[in-house]
Amino acid sequence: MKNLIPLLILTFSFQSLADTPYLGVDYMLSEVEIGNETAKPAATFLRAGVSKNNMAFEAQYLVSNKDDNVYNVNFDIDKSIGLYFVMQSNLHSGFGLDVSVGYTMTEMKVTSTSENLPTDYDYDGFAWGIAIHQQIPYLEKTHVRLAYQSLFNGDDVKIDGVTLGFTYQF
Repeated sequence: MKNLIPLLILTFSFQSLADTPYLGVDYMLSEVEIGNETAKPAATFLRAGVSKNNMAFEAQYLVSNKDDNVYNVNFDIDKSIGLYFVMQSNLHSGFGLDVSVGYTMTEMKVTSTSENLPTDYDYDGFAWGIAIHQQIPYLEKTHVRLAYQSLFNGDDVKIDGVTLGFTYQF
């Protein structure tokens, strides 16, 4: 968390130079791969960002909606906090493309009938995503967004997923 505080300060100081703040909510169908096993918990992303000249800083907060079981082991992405630099394309016929790179701190809870298994895992590191979005006709400041988000990939663990949501620009 100490590493994220300077990044958040930078993000909010960038807001004074930004011309477009935005908020978004996305539903994520996630996939957690550990070794050869895959769990599919679900989550919701809350996104807040500021952009200027097709560049943005975006903070994301993920909360769990649903966990998943694999061989009586329960996987739940408890929460994830991330900060991203987003490169945005110009809109063409209402469509746009965003590519994001950043740092994410993800906490996952694992529960099992076995008492030998630790319960909390932290996965911190490089994260990235790619999204397409379209303006909603007659609501030009509102966009529908479809994205792929990678929260962690390493140490024989991969956490990623597909998101669908809305973004509103102020």
